Amino acid sequence: MKFNKWAIFLVAGVFLVGFTACGGGGKYGEVQKVMEGGLQVMDGYFNDMEKADSAGDVAKAMNKFAKAMGELKPKMEELEKKFPEIKDQTNLPPELAAMAQKMMEIWPKMMEAEKKIEMYQDDPEVQKAREAMNKVME
Repeated sequence: MKFNKWAIFLVAGVFLVGFTACGGGGKYGEVQKVMEGGLQVMDGYFNDMEKADSAGDVAKAMNKFAKAMGELKPKMEELEKKFPEIKDQTNLPPELAAMAQKMMEIWPKMMEAEKKIEMYQDDPEVQKAREAMNKVME
């Protein structure tokens, strides 16, 4: 099973919404806390993928990411219900542009991680890890 490219965009979109919605406390303080946790998850994933030099390492990084995102997902969904305006990426206030830029800066790391996954896509462990990631991204 191939990892859906839309899932990468979904992850990026969720983090973009979270980052742009969290100026530093105030109304979106809760969002900021969850998204800081998400940023740590993403950083850990990118670091693990960068160091991975085997199918087993890639699968381990993917499974770790899926587990951590699975723990964050309910919190993000709850915040999206509480703050429905954070879903609309096309209508963000101009003062949030700097946060949106930070998200765009991590894109190359996301794409590099996907390339590493594709290198080992035929490995059964990696395929199983893709399934775990896809399940979390549903």
